[in-house]
Amino acid sequence: MPGLLAVLVVLALAPSTFAQVQITLTPTPSPNEITTSHAAQTTDPSTSGGGILVQAAVLVNSPLTTTTLMIAYPATLSSGATICDTSSSSGANNPLSSSANLSGAGTSPSTFSTNGSFSTGCPPSANGGSAGVPAEDPIAIVGASGLFAPAGALNPNGVGVTGLRINTNLKRIEVDLPGFSTANPNAVPSGLFRITGVRLDMNGISAPVTATASLGGQVNGYSLSTTSITAVNGTGPGIASLAIGGVSGGNNFGTAAILTNKTVPKPTASLVLTSGFAGAWRTKTHLVNSASALGNTNANGNSTRIRLTWGSIPTGVTLTLSVTGSSSANGSFVGVGGTTSVTSSGSTADIEITSDKLTGTETLEVDVTAISLASTAAVSTPGSITVTASMAPFCTGATDASGLPTEANGFPCFTEAEVGPATVVNILPVSTTMLMPYALTLPPFDTGLAIANTTADPFGASGGGAIATAGTLVFNFFPTTSTGGAGTPFSLTTSSTVKPGVGLSSDGTLAAGATYAVLLSQLLTAAGVTGNFQGYIFITANFLDAHGTATISDFRTYSLTANVLVLPPPATFSRSTPGAIGSQSGAEFLHY
Repeated sequence: MPGLLAVLVVLALAPSTFAQVQITLTPTPSPNEITTSHAAQTTDPSTSGGGILVQAAVLVNSPLTTTTLMIAYPATLSSGATICDTSSSSGANNPLSSSANLSGAGTSPSTFSTNGSFSTGCPPSANGGSAGVPAEDPIAIVGASGLFAPAGALNPNGVGVTGLRINTNLKRIEVDLPGFSTANPNAVPSGLFRITGVRLDMNGISAPVTATASLGGQVNGYSLSTTSITAVNGTGPGIASLAIGGVSGGNNFGTAAILTNKTVPKPTASLVLTSGFAGAWRTKTHLVNSASALGNTNANGNSTRIRLTWGSIPTGVTLTLSVTGSSSANGSFVGVGGTTSVTSSGSTADIEITSDKLTGTETLEVDVTAISLASTAAVSTPGSITVTASMAPFCTGATDASGLPTEANGFPCFTEAEVGPATVVNILPVSTTMLMPYALTLPPFDTGLAIANTTADPFGASGGGAIATAGTLVFNFFPTTSTGGAGTPFSLTTSSTVKPGVGLSSDGTLAAGATYAVLLSQLLTAAGVTGNFQGYIFITANFLDAHGTATISDFRTYSLTANVLVLPPPATFSRSTPGAIGSQSGAEFLHY
C-alpha cells in the first residue's frame, strides 16, 4: 500500500515537476536533392512556405523558463542568417544556448556583445572579414502564433519566439523559446511557427538526412515529443545521362561531320540530357521556400543551370547551339541568349532552366544547328569534338574558410561533376565510298575495274572546282559461296608494296588526274585469296570525287560495263536511315 501511494504521488506531481508545454516538430522534407549541391533544400520544393513546423501544446498553465530549441544536422549548414553562433559547445561557452546565460528573459540575441564565440558574420572569412553565406532566402521564422506570438496582450511578459541563428561549428540551427515569469496569463492552449530556408551542403552526405532536436535545459517547462526529423529523403545526380540523340518530337540530327579538306558535309548534330530524378532541374520559384522567386543578386543568376563543356574544338571552328525540351510539360530550357556559339577559346555554354516540372524526369535536347570554319581552321587531322555536362553554377574557388558558399555564388551552387563525354562532331578524312553490287572472276570471265581521281578539273576554286588530293584505295570484298550464302569478308588496301594493276603512284596512292585500272583476279592475288569469286565490293577512295566503271568480260565475245555506284559518306549519312534525296537523314542515294 505505501508503494502504491508513492507512485500515485509521483504521477500527481508529474505535470508540474516536468513539462508544462510539449513541443512537436513536423518537417516537409525534400524528396530528393542533388549530391553535389552545396545549398540543398530541406523542404519539398512543391510546398510554398514549407519548412519545419514547430507546434506547442500547453499541458499545465504555469510559469515557463526561456530555453533554446536546437536542431542539429549531419551536414554543414549553408543557409543565410542575420546572426551566427560559432561556438563549439553548448552551455557556458554559448551565450545563447541556455537560460542561465541570458541577461533577461526574452532578450533579443542581437543585443549580446561578441565574446569570441558569437558574431554577426556567418562565419568569418579567412581574411578576417565577414564572408557570409548567401543571403537569398535566409532561414526565417514565419507564422508565429499563440504561445510563440510577439509581445502583446496575448504574451505581455515576453517577445515570443526569437533569435533564430546558425551554429556553424555544431551544424545546427538555434531558436529561443519564450518564458513567462508568472503563469501563462491567458492560458494559451497552443502555439506554432515555422522555420524556413534551411539549406545543407550535401557533398559527401548520404540520404536520408535526419536532424536531431534538443532543448538547452532540462528544467524549463518544455519537453520534446519529437527528437528526430527528416530533412532530405533521397539524393541523386543532377544529370543522369548525356548521349547522342533527341527528345520525343525533337530533331535528333545524330552526329555532325567536318572533312579534313575544310568542308562540312553535315553541319548538324543532337544530344539529349536526362535529369537524375524528378525535380532535379529547378527554376528560381522552386529554389526557395517562400512564395517569391530568388532575385538576381549575383552574376551567376539564381536558377539551376547545366554547363556544357566542349572538348577538342579546333582553332577556327565555331558551333552554333540551340536548346529545346521534349514537350511543353517538360518545361522551357533556354541557352544563354536563346542560342549560343562555342569555339576553342570559348568552349562552355550554360543552359538556364526557365520553367520546370517536379514530377517525372526531364529531358532536353541540345542541337548543333550550324558549323562554320575559318580559312585557317585547324581540321587537317582526323579527330572529334566532344562534350560533357555538369550542374552549374560551380562553387569551386568561391567558398569561405569553412567551405561554405559565399555571396559571390548565391543559390544554387554545385561541385563540378562532369557527365559524358559524348562525341558530337567527327573530323573525318576526305573519302569517296563506292559500291560494286556484283563482281565476278570465273574463268574465262573476269571483272575489270577502272577508278578515276577527278579532283583535278578545269573549274578552279572560284568556279567550284575540287581541291586536288591524292589518296590510297581500300577494297572490302563480300563473297557469296558456291553453294549459296555469305562467305567470309576480306579486304585490301593499296600501299607502296601493294599496288596491283596500273595507274598508282609509287606510294600506292592514286594521284589527282590519274586513272587506276585493275582486274579482280589481280586484286584477289594481292589479297592472298585463291579460287573464284562472285559477290559485291565496297571501295573507299581516300580522296573526294572518285568515279569508276566495272566491266565483266570473257575477253572474247562478251563484255558488260556498268558505272560503279557512289554513296554519300556513311559516317555522315547513316545507311540504316533511308530518306528522300537532299534530306540529312537519308542514305543509299547512289548519286553522290
